[in-house]
Amino acid sequence: MVIPMMTAQDVSPYGPKVTKKVDLDAVLPFVILPLLLVIATISRSVTIVVMILIAMGATYAQSRPRNKNRSPFFYSWTLSSGVCMFLVFELGILRLLEITQLENFVFLLLVGSTCYFFYKMKAVADFELATGTSKGKEYSPVLTSDSYYCQICQLEVNERFFHSIWWDCCVLRPNYSYFLAGQVFAFATLLYGTNLGLTTVCQPFILYGTILMPEDCNDVYFDFNLAICFVACVYGLGYLLVTALVLIRQLLIYIPKYSEPQWRKIVNVLTV
Repeated sequence: MVIPMMTAQDVSPYGPKVTKKVDLDAVLPFVILPLLLVIATISRSVTIVVMILIAMGATYAQSRPRNKNRSPFFYSWTLSSGVCMFLVFELGILRLLEITQLENFVFLLLVGSTCYFFYKMKAVADFELATGTSKGKEYSPVLTSDSYYCQICQLEVNERFFHSIWWDCCVLRPNYSYFLAGQVFAFATLLYGTNLGLTTVCQPFILYGTILMPEDCNDVYFDFNLAICFVACVYGLGYLLVTALVLIRQLLIYIPKYSEPQWRKIVNVLTV
């Protein structure tokens, strides 16, 4: 989805001249996602339809040709998703007074760790490209054996694993460990947060020891606060599934690739 940028003067011809442009691609997710979540609170069937539409949109965006995904829309969607789920948890679920301070502290610790690792991932990627240590130069028709031309960044980079449109950066060897740690903490945050939320707004049952699981959620749509909390948790479960698939892919493909040089060094030392 690519929408042309607008200025304040385009909206109001009588206003002062403003040269700073607002990229609507970066703003739209912060409007569209909350609106979809509010619509999903109408009923269970509407919730299912909205979640299916979001999943179809994400699948379509992921399957498009890479050179068409050069837009901040997807990165903003990731940020808006995190902000919306966090605000619903802190402003909605905590208001029900069924979550202890210790549970909230653990949740905040997981959120902070997730944000830290993804921030480091972005910072390292920007630094590597800016300093040229990963060949942050324009495309050259002659590529070296460890080079790859990213069609989205329009840059030739070294030791590239893949480009993430949802984080708007290339994942390289220098920042891969931060990406992997961020995904692990994101999985833990979503698993813990959605479990706390669903067992708060729904009728829970004891799975084992002190571990609760949601059982009956039929009454959540009679109150808007319960409904928005429930819908946000369902959306979080969708993100949890995607994160699990990403981690499985890392385990099967990229972790062996990332650890290959270390194994080669160990083998070379043992064979000497």
